Amino acid sequence: MDENLENAAQEFERDLNNAAENAWKPVEEAAEQAEAHIEEAHEAAQEQVAEAAETVEGGWSEAKDDFQQASAETWSEPETPQTPIPPQPEADRWGAPVTEAADDPGRWNDNLYTPGTEEPTPAEKPKAEEAPKVIDYMGTPATPVTPPVKKDKFPVWAIILIVLLVLCICILLPLIGLGLGFWGLMRNVSTFLPMLFI
Repeated sequence: MDENLENAAQEFERDLNNAAENAWKPVEEAAEQAEAHIEEAHEAAQEQVAEAAETVEGGWSEAKDDFQQASAETWSEPETPQTPIPPQPEADRWGAPVTEAADDPGRWNDNLYTPGTEEPTPAEKPKAEEAPKVIDYMGTPATPVTPPVKKDKFPVWAIILIVLLVLCICILLPLIGLGLGFWGLMRNVSTFLPMLFI
């Protein structure tokens, strides 16, 4: 019975090995076919790259030759004199022609027009000593400007008291908090301390 069991096990092992080999063969064949396709595609790509490189190199050399030939033709031509630019009339910074009327001293008259008054005649000339006339358009009489009222200063002793109060609060509150925390810790340590010795 042991022999039958061993024979059955060996036969099962052989069948399993045969099945594994038979299953592996199509995988190997597919891998070989894929490898062949990849090699063919790689060779085709290399050929295309080589053809493109030859085309680019040929095109570049043709362009280079054309450029050199055109450059040589340009340099070998005799230089033609250029016609001079005709002189432009004098212009201001915006390009408008400058006329003699712009420099005329009588261009600006000394009469100024103020709304609400009659236009002065050219014969009327204001006296140099007169102060300019001010016209009030709002209709309210001008009030004299009063200087601002001087405020009293804040007392120095109040500033010192405020600073001391802030310092006391900033120092005493943390100290009180630490003291209360330490007191609470000591109260709880009495229950925790005996457990350390056990």
